[in-house]
Amino acid sequence: MSTGWAVREEHDRADAERYRELLAAARSAFEDLGYGATTVAEITRRAGASRATFYVYFASKEQVFAVLAEQVRDRFMRAQDLTGIDADDVDEVLRRTIETTLAVTVEHMALMAVLNHQAVADPEIRDLWVEIQREAVHRTATYVAQQERAGRVKPVADPESLGLMGAGMNDRYAPLVVNGVVEIGEAVEEMHRIWMACLGR
Repeated sequence: MSTGWAVREEHDRADAERYRELLAAARSAFEDLGYGATTVAEITRRAGASRATFYVYFASKEQVFAVLAEQVRDRFMRAQDLTGIDADDVDEVLRRTIETTLAVTVEHMALMAVLNHQAVADPEIRDLWVEIQREAVHRTATYVAQQERAGRVKPVADPESLGLMGAGMNDRYAPLVVNGVVEIGEAVEEMHRIWMACLGR
């Protein structure tokens, strides 16, 4: 009986590894070639897999792209997780959120450019991309509003606008970090300074 479980677990690990390899190959292809020029054949070539293997895990190029988009969404959601810090410590919450969300933007910048482009033509991708952007802004705005009601901050603008400002700073600083124009630590410090000023701190 234990041998059977061991074989099953080994097979599951192999399946998971092949799945990750195909996702990584698809991501590199989309980032290098764009959505339109990427084919299943190119993905399988990069993964060193057959077309038959691809279709074990994904129904189409569209599906694998949607999975990658969902991964970006999930990374942004995790980046705003406040576990382990005092939610009422505004300075620390903002510093950590800036650090994590900027890091995610830097990590996924090339894929996000493809997402932006594909969202123009694909309603499903557009809905997912809008969800990613809206949810991140909404979480920030909700936090600012809560802290304003508690008297800990005095925002210079409405919370939703400040959430949009934060997202915009991420988008502007990420290319500078990727291109080596500014160190990520320096970007975090500058963004944090701006946020503190905008919150009357």
